[in-house]
Amino acid sequence: MTAPIVLFAYNRPSHTRATLEALARNTLAAQSDLVIFSDAPKDDAAASAVREVREVLAGVTGFASVRVVERERNMGLARSVIAGVTELLDAHGRVIVLEDDLVTSRHFLQYMNDALDYYADDPKAFSIGGYQFPARTMAIPMRYRHDTYASYRCCSWGWATWRDRWARIDWDMGYIDAFMADREQQARFNRGGPDMTQMLMHQHQGRIDSWAIRFCHAHFANDMRCIYPVKSLVSNIGLDNSGVHCGVDPRRQHDSLDEAFIPSDFCRADPVEPELAAAFYQAFCPPPPEPEPLTPRVVLRKSRSFVRHSFHIAARVAARVRRFLFRPVQDVDILLVNTMQKSGGAARAAWRTFLGVSRGRPGARYLTLVKDDLRADVVGRYHWSLKGVLAVRFASLDRIPMARYPQRLPVTFTPAKWINPLRVPLSRFRPRLVHLHWLASSLLRVEDLGRIRAPVVWTLHDTWAFTGGCHYTGDCGGFQSRCGRCPQLGSERDDDLSREIWLRKQKAYGELNLTVVAPSRWLAELARRSSLFAGRRIEIIPNGLDTDVFCPLDKAAAKTFLGIDAAHPVLLFGAQWLTDRRKGGDLLAAALAKIEFPCTLLTFGEGQLALTTNPNLAVRSLGSLSDDVSLALMYSAADVFLCPSREDNLPNTVAEAMACGTPCVAFDANGLPDMVTHQVDGWLAKAFDPEDLARGIRWILSHPQPEVLRNAARAKAVAEYSLDVMSARYAALYSELTGGLHQ
Repeated sequence: MTAPIVLFAYNRPSHTRATLEALARNTLAAQSDLVIFSDAPKDDAAASAVREVREVLAGVTGFASVRVVERERNMGLARSVIAGVTELLDAHGRVIVLEDDLVTSRHFLQYMNDALDYYADDPKAFSIGGYQFPARTMAIPMRYRHDTYASYRCCSWGWATWRDRWARIDWDMGYIDAFMADREQQARFNRGGPDMTQMLMHQHQGRIDSWAIRFCHAHFANDMRCIYPVKSLVSNIGLDNSGVHCGVDPRRQHDSLDEAFIPSDFCRADPVEPELAAAFYQAFCPPPPEPEPLTPRVVLRKSRSFVRHSFHIAARVAARVRRFLFRPVQDVDILLVNTMQKSGGAARAAWRTFLGVSRGRPGARYLTLVKDDLRADVVGRYHWSLKGVLAVRFASLDRIPMARYPQRLPVTFTPAKWINPLRVPLSRFRPRLVHLHWLASSLLRVEDLGRIRAPVVWTLHDTWAFTGGCHYTGDCGGFQSRCGRCPQLGSERDDDLSREIWLRKQKAYGELNLTVVAPSRWLAELARRSSLFAGRRIEIIPNGLDTDVFCPLDKAAAKTFLGIDAAHPVLLFGAQWLTDRRKGGDLLAAALAKIEFPCTLLTFGEGQLALTTNPNLAVRSLGSLSDDVSLALMYSAADVFLCPSREDNLPNTVAEAMACGTPCVAFDANGLPDMVTHQVDGWLAKAFDPEDLARGIRWILSHPQPEVLRNAARAKAVAEYSLDVMSARYAALYSELTGGLHQ
């Protein structure tokens, strides 16, 4: 069976004719079905050319079948490709895709069908590409023995894919906030070319409309590859300024194609060949400009330009210095401080705290490194602005001191030594009270905390505030003394980086009027045992959420909306990073291997969960979800939420699930016993025992009165985790610390 071909055409009749003639000369053309989507004109100027294209399409022959779909309204290329490819994949499971300016060699269809068969079951292959750069732009080493190679970037000039891969693409880009806040993610994404992150940001901002960059991100998000031939089977004849997205580019133009070339020696989709990856990356780097001859006239012009620019730069620097020196200090009531506005579990909890607090104290402000929306009461750099992008990139410089420890573990560790030059400084405000949350990524230095003269409330989301830099201590008890010999750094020295950070914190905390808030009893106990917070006032206030948004929705309707088989129970697991060992994905996998009845596992978050094959388990990934309504729908569709964490404070996911009436299975450890009452609203398994975790899943799914569990979970969330309850507790604490005064 040959894969169907889909061709997208618009308003270039001569290009379309050349594309179709070349395609019809393919050896497998007569055995292939062809579907052509002809987009409607977007204005009167394009109407005549679109009519000519449709006249060309009316005479197409040479294929097993031809179907022409004439759009009645203009969709644009991105929407047309997404809709058309989805339609073909739903019907056939695989598809070969072309646009109207791509001339193919005789064996293009043979290669595409062979590659679709060869890589169909390869877990690292996401798509097949038919184009390859000319040798003058990207040379393939003579010693490379395969006819194909794997790349991090998708091909959009003649390509193919499968239904199950296409289904993994998040066209709504729900991942974008977390992605733009993560410098390491951006660097890995840019392995396919230095322009990729910028294109993705432009897509998010609406400056371009590209299906391809979102297709590329799906390759990255699923850690999968695109397969390219070492010689091109496609030539782009649209590099003549006739199209919207491509201009003249001799580095990508082919003089001719090797009509005899048929790739047969296929490479593995993983790993990627480093030398080829470097050459591929370089092909997307702009060529260096040709040097201009230094004639007297050129020298005079450059000298004048240099003087003008020097005066301009000096004036801008002077203006910034004046603004910095004479910027008025702003009086505020409560100043909440968190590195990100909404991205990440701590940020979501901090943001919900601010929403609850600001209801009763409209003078409250939220200080962050990068902000996600236009609210005037949120202060920070817009994450889509140049300063916001640079601020996120600069944040990685705070990790430079850790380079001295090559044996360090792959966990979050924050020195808080380097200050981000693009942050909005804390000194710009004169608050009555400062409410700190999560402070990593160079928003503040440890020393900045010692300069705060107002009362300080610090809500802990992990252990960083009272350790020598780690965010979760594991089995280490160094935080109870002076840190040093840090196992997370792989250090054997007493005077290591963790000791240095501990000493800096000890000095900064000395004059601080500090009240510590822990969302869970477990974290409060750790804080009391720490040397840095010994003797400090420590309160327990659980994080809150909007229980009017996170509420039980009709379970059957939620499953239908998500396309889930209602006949089988639905398990749910999610985290910001599914591969984070602290979140216990490996323990969950061991438990799920013991499930002996048909069920569906939903996952959400970045990365993929490594599961042991179990024929009873159907797995579906929802990717990263950012809006609360989608989360509530997902929780409502689930019959049980799974939290197999090794270390966790008071997970937002558990509170959200319970608010939606979904009972939870978790380990009896850390902050989870505060949330789940064993055999009342969920199951607390023996700490880190997969067998007992599986036993809890069975117990909940076989409960004779599931509504009793759901109602108990909902009642617990409303009583303990609603915004109103949390806000009232913080309001009482603020009032006590500020003498009842507020704006």
